[in-house]
Amino acid sequence: MSIKMAKGFTLPEAMMALGIGSMLILGAMQIFPLLRQRTQLLSQHYQLDQLLRQTTQTLTKDLRRAGFCAGSCPGKAVVISHASGEAENSCVILAYDLNRNGRWEPAEHSESEFFGYRLRDGMLESQRGVTQCNSVGWERLLDPSEVFLSRFQLSAEKGASGKTRYVLQLAAHWLKYPTVNNRLEVVVQGQ
Repeated sequence: MSIKMAKGFTLPEAMMALGIGSMLILGAMQIFPLLRQRTQLLSQHYQLDQLLRQTTQTLTKDLRRAGFCAGSCPGKAVVISHASGEAENSCVILAYDLNRNGRWEPAEHSESEFFGYRLRDGMLESQRGVTQCNSVGWERLLDPSEVFLSRFQLSAEKGASGKTRYVLQLAAHWLKYPTVNNRLEVVVQGQ
């Protein structure tokens, strides 16, 4: 008769394996909250970056169109100024022939082709049918309970080709998490 030897772990080996496994689980439990916190922080940075990029896409689209006219449009296509109490170059009013009728519809017209963007009390505002940065009736583009815009500045310079080049700078942070901030600078080739 042959006796078969049972194979397995001895009690000390099993206890050693349980001890090592427990230490690994405890280590993972301490790392998991840090990993989750870092993931949330990266997500907040990403969301703010996307918000600023969407905003700049809207502005750059209008800046590229500024000055377009399918006929003869008198006046200045882009006016860079500021609202009272705000930083220099923190407001832009631009015009373009949206309906391609050969003229810029004036500010009083229901389909006005004058568009404005300005910084006001930490918010980016826009308005259609505007001719002055200090006028009333502007609408906020971002949620004032979430985002604070600390910088909106636009500068213009003539390039060698004679076309105007605009440099748009934005800086913002979340109100809930002031340490989560972002800066964005975009160069736009105008008409």
